[in-house]
Amino acid sequence: MFMQLRHTSRWTPLALCCLTFAVLLTACGGTTSQQAVPPKPTATSVPMTSVAGNGFTINYPQGWQISRSGAHLTTLTNSGGTDSFSIAVVPSPKSAISADTLMNTAVKAQMVALKDAQKVSVPPTVTVGGTSWNQQSVSGTQRLNAADIVVQPVVLATVHPGDTPTSKGYTIIYRAPQASFAQSNTSYFQPMLQSFKFQS
Repeated sequence: MFMQLRHTSRWTPLALCCLTFAVLLTACGGTTSQQAVPPKPTATSVPMTSVAGNGFTINYPQGWQISRSGAHLTTLTNSGGTDSFSIAVVPSPKSAISADTLMNTAVKAQMVALKDAQKVSVPPTVTVGGTSWNQQSVSGTQRLNAADIVVQPVVLATVHPGDTPTSKGYTIIYRAPQASFAQSNTSYFQPMLQSFKFQS
């Protein structure tokens, strides 16, 4: 698979590097149940603050920590290190790297990092920042805070703006322990996704 990807584009190694950063710098995980992502909430009472990244802005909960790996990766993590939200950005001129390639690479990396990994049923697409994104979720067990925890990451991928010389590939990965995923999704992740805006 990786041999095939390497011949897809000269940008593919950069995409793989950035997605690897996303896996290494943020918590990975899943669940052994086939639980779908809950519906989007209409509002949140959690105080938020804004950050600008490589071609995007997003609001995130006050008190969360922010870390960056150059211009390619922005990671937001709660104080306990259990919930995280990462955004990886790579050049994709003329859609040289497709959303499918970004998605497949990120999902494969998530599954490798988890014990007893399996797919979780979620809608195949979602709209974020006025753009359609591919969506998948996986589940499994991860060592977190000195305990084996069942966690669930959700992966989103898109190319924006589509098929132009300045197009970029975007991958979002957000995750939380399965036991608290529904609450984190309602209180944090969905409001963050709703606030996401492309700058170009």
